[in-house]
Amino acid sequence: MPTAWSSAGFTVDDDIVVIDGVRIALVGSLGRRGIISAAIAGAGDAIDGLGIHSPAPDHRSRPSPRPTGSAHPNGVTTIDHVVVATGDCDRTTAALQSMGIETRRTRQFDLAGIAQRQTFFWLGDVILELVGPAAPSAGAGPAEYWGLALQSADLDTTAAELGDRCTPPKSAVQPGRRITTIKTRDLGISTALAIMSPH
Repeated sequence: MPTAWSSAGFTVDDDIVVIDGVRIALVGSLGRRGIISAAIAGAGDAIDGLGIHSPAPDHRSRPSPRPTGSAHPNGVTTIDHVVVATGDCDRTTAALQSMGIETRRTRQFDLAGIAQRQTFFWLGDVILELVGPAAPSAGAGPAEYWGLALQSADLDTTAAELGDRCTPPKSAVQPGRRITTIKTRDLGISTALAIMSPH
C-alpha cells in the first residue's frame, strides 16, 4: 500500500518506490502479500517457485521519479540485498546456478539449535541472500521472497527519523555493520524491510 510505504519514510510516486534505480511497484491491489516477482535479465518465468519477469526493453531509458543514488526521507539510498527463504537450499541453489546466477559465498549458522545455510548470489547491482535449513526440510515447498535489506549512509539518523517505526540499531551479522528493522506489520507493509549501515 503506497501510504504505508510513505509512512515508513519512502518517497512514493505513482505507486512506485525507486531505490538507486531499482523500481519497486506497489501492487497491493492484486490481493497477494510480499514480493510477487523480480525482474532478472535472461531468466525464465520462475526459479524454484520465485516469480521472475524480464526487464522491460526500455527500462533503462524510462524516466525515473527519483535521481539514481538520491536518499529517501528515511535516509535509504540503495538496496543491499534481497532475501529469499527456502526449505531446500541445495534445490534452490541448483535452480539459481542453472540460470547462470553466480554464487558469491556461503556460510552456516545455528538458529534455535537447527543448522542453517546462508548463500549469497550476484544479481547485477543487487545481491540475493538465500536462507534455509542446512538439511532439506521434509516436503519442502518452493522458495519464497522474504524481504529486502536496504542501506542508509547514516543509520543513526535514519533510526531517529523513523523513531518508534523501527527497532533500535544493533550489530549486524556482517562484521562492522549495524542494522535496524522497520516495523512493517505495524505500518501495514507486507514485505519485511531492514536498513543497514554501509559496507
